[in-house]
Amino acid sequence: MTDAELHAYWPDLATVIAQLRRADRPAVAEALVDAVRAGATSSEILGGVGVVLREHRALRSVIGAAGVRAWDAVMADVNRAFPVSRLARWVARLTRRSN
Repeated sequence: MTDAELHAYWPDLATVIAQLRRADRPAVAEALVDAVRAGATSSEILGGVGVVLREHRALRSVIGAAGVRAWDAVMADVNRAFPVSRLARWVARLTRRSN
């Protein structure tokens, strides 16, 4: 998938990938591209992208403001697709804090 195809397909994700490349994080950018390529359905794509972004959430602080907005938009797409997993993560965070 070319950058132009990705931009036409999912502009916010294309922005995140471009920002990660600029921040010298090409491996994470390629992991996102691979998640898109590997998915056979929209759920698989959203799930794969969500996993990569969650695993590397600390990188959100090294990308520009446009990248942060795009990251948030992509995660909103993921959370809309999997609302139960969002609730489960929220509950897990609450229980971790109380221990």
